[in-house]
Amino acid sequence: MLEISPNTKQYQEVTTNSENQECYNKLHTLVDSIGHYISQTSLKRVKGFGTVGLSENTIRTYRSLKRTILMFQEHLGYEILTNKVDKDLVEQLIQWLKWDMGYGDNYAGQIIKLLKIVLKDIEKSGKEIHPYIRYIESFKQKAADRIIHTLSFEEIRQIKELTNLSEELENSRKWFLIGLFCGQRVSDVLALKPKQIRINSYGLYIDYVQQKTEKPVTVGVVDRDVIQILTESFPRPVHAPVFNQDIKEICKLAGINQSLQGYVTNPKTNRRMKTIAPKYMFVSTHIMRRSFATNYYGKIETPILMHITGHTKESTFLNYIGTQQNKDAMADLFMQKLSQID
Repeated sequence: MLEISPNTKQYQEVTTNSENQECYNKLHTLVDSIGHYISQTSLKRVKGFGTVGLSENTIRTYRSLKRTILMFQEHLGYEILTNKVDKDLVEQLIQWLKWDMGYGDNYAGQIIKLLKIVLKDIEKSGKEIHPYIRYIESFKQKAADRIIHTLSFEEIRQIKELTNLSEELENSRKWFLIGLFCGQRVSDVLALKPKQIRINSYGLYIDYVQQKTEKPVTVGVVDRDVIQILTESFPRPVHAPVFNQDIKEICKLAGINQSLQGYVTNPKTNRRMKTIAPKYMFVSTHIMRRSFATNYYGKIETPILMHITGHTKESTFLNYIGTQQNKDAMADLFMQKLSQID
């Protein structure tokens, strides 16, 4: 347990008389509690999967929560006790996240969501918490403020036709094309090994176990260029941050430079800001999975696409690609199936 500095507000509150000294010895700081939660992540139940043990990606979000609360404490000038997280403190935290730090609604909302999870876990352990935790609500970016970018088949063709690239960019271009045609998260794309590839009577298949959900998925690949890459010139490993920068340069060289509105990171403040810039500047690793889902939506049955991308709810899938259900497309598929039955 972390000690509370004698010159802090909390220490003064609980040590005004000798009776409060025992209370002081039982109090826990919020940062200490978050650290304890992180240390117990291997025992936490995974909601919706009936298993225990949080993924490394999820654990990283709690580490981010801990770092953020440490910075918030520096802003306040004192350590936060778990039983002092009330309405006023949460509102101060939201204001600091959004206005002082300039974080977007999605990140700020995630911090509030994780904070509530930790506090509820503390309550289950029998420790004292403020009753306000039951009313804490997370939030996210408004749908109207979301800007989604994808690469069309024509833009992918431009990337395919690039020549005379440096060795590094050519290697990243191969990974980029694989990602655009397999519909997986970048963590799964860049972890791909040749042993996951197999060929049967229908064509080339890739077997994945998605890192985030531990869900096994098999993806069929039909694009000839990607098949050739996978079978004849498999790319070398590349780190995600390097890859993320490389694909921007690749798109720039491919002429994907129409002016669009989007969000970029301000290098001085390290915060996202909305601006108008060439499209290649908005390209990131997320664009691979999202382009796959968008390009095949309405052409392939939605449940099949959801199985490949790993989405479990159609509403989440549609929100991911920024569209509403194409009722005509679904009706067309229904009519086509009926004609096959007749």
